[in-house]
Amino acid sequence: MEHTENNEQSVVNPESGASPEQDVLFAELAAYDAANDPEIKAETEQAEQAEAQAEQAAAEMAPMSAMFALMGIEQAIKAFVHPRFEISDERREQVARDCAPALIKYGAMLPAWLAEYEAEIMAVKAVGGLTIESVGQVKRLQAEDAATLAAMQADEAANDDDENENKEDAA
Repeated sequence: MEHTENNEQSVVNPESGASPEQDVLFAELAAYDAANDPEIKAETEQAEQAEAQAEQAAAEMAPMSAMFALMGIEQAIKAFVHPRFEISDERREQVARDCAPALIKYGAMLPAWLAEYEAEIMAVKAVGGLTIESVGQVKRLQAEDAATLAAMQADEAANDDDENENKEDAA
């Protein structure tokens, strides 16, 4: 019988310098440590708790983000399309509730620091809405005044025509 040498070389992971078997063993040890080491376990629990808090905050922020967007849309329509346009509170809440999951999914939400200024934002919204409504009301009043003045001038012109006819008839 002929003796053959086993010339197979073991494969080494260039990053760790370990064989695939050793990499698997290291991964198993790391998993064991993560499950049983109190420090690692505490870090993992803290990370999970932070993630849960972030998800809770996102769930709370999403409807508020949708409401702010709707307020902006409503104010823009009032300013540029029609001053009496209004989104009902019921519809606004429904849209905010229905849009919240998409806002969470795509991260299209107000930054957390902006949520801290909700009261100030609501005040700006109120003052902005009042400003837009006031400007619209002034424009309507000016249009009414112009229409009243035009009607008065038309009446005066008609009266003048009647007086001129009466003078011609008298002559």
